[in-house]
Amino acid sequence: MPLSFKSPLPKHTFTVSKEKAAITRHFTKRKVPKPTDGRLLLASWNIANLGVQGRTQPARDLITHILKRFDLIAVQEVKAQYRDFEGIVRAMGSKFDYVMTDTAGNTERLAYVYNTRKVQPRNLFGELALRDSEFPKRTVRVRYLEGGEDKVDVFPNHRFRPFDRNPFIGSFQAGSQSLTLVNTHLYFGKFQNSRKRKDRERYARRVLEIYALARWAGRRPDHDATYDKDMILLGDMNVPAMQANESTSQALVKFGYQPLDYVTKTAGSNLNNDKTYDQMAFAPGTIQDRITDYGVFDFDKAVFEPLWVRLNDELSPKKALSLFNRHVKHHLSDHRPLWIELDIS
Repeated sequence: MPLSFKSPLPKHTFTVSKEKAAITRHFTKRKVPKPTDGRLLLASWNIANLGVQGRTQPARDLITHILKRFDLIAVQEVKAQYRDFEGIVRAMGSKFDYVMTDTAGNTERLAYVYNTRKVQPRNLFGELALRDSEFPKRTVRVRYLEGGEDKVDVFPNHRFRPFDRNPFIGSFQAGSQSLTLVNTHLYFGKFQNSRKRKDRERYARRVLEIYALARWAGRRPDHDATYDKDMILLGDMNVPAMQANESTSQALVKFGYQPLDYVTKTAGSNLNNDKTYDQMAFAPGTIQDRITDYGVFDFDKAVFEPLWVRLNDELSPKKALSLFNRHVKHHLSDHRPLWIELDIS
């Protein structure tokens, strides 16, 4: 992840009220429910480089408008300079509050934003740091393409290194439902299709982070002292595709956690609409039975319509989309929010 996404030139300016109205219409089009009694709207959003992006106040206003739709949000990529994030939460209104971690890898924090009139913090908050005895050591297979051919690189007895950014555990009560969230931004490293084996080894580290998280979570129901066995793993897990032969997705589901199939239902979680980096995964049990709806909110299909029209008139479709996405990720993010609605009556 770069330090920040620079604004393409010429810079794009917009009218906040018009963009808010477009986002609101798109909430309706995508059937994102409105907050209501007896239902909890839970979301997860990686807001890229929040605090160092150089976003304008109008851009922060649009982020605020999106976040306000939800009751409880796990946020990733809050940077050490957290004042922009704090300002966004304050702009959401007096009923919203937040809690966050200190900085870790890439000078990032993890945070929760919640509606205090609907969601109450419980007693367990902390970062997940495994003991040495819990570090997995296993053979990791990394599938990659070379010269158009599918190949597999094998890293035998690969040992887990401590999380680059410790997942952030937070427990909450909403109506009749208690839930413990594990907010994550797992290690990215390098793309698996790099020509360099050293890069593919860094991808193997990513796989082990996912594996270690899933194994830890999968073992929680077996411990009598577990605070809350109804856990949700959510956030940017850097899983590129939920495919049977993809090592990251294999690691995520290995210990029983079941991720939402939001791609089939709606879309990918990135602007290019082709990745599943962001995830929500559930332990078998009562929370799954309470899911009434879910999806991805592709805000990029609603915002900056005049810019999109102009770029399409001037450029090829591929170049227009590329430049448009550069504007979107500078002002907002390169990730889309995931959301679910839970019955908490």
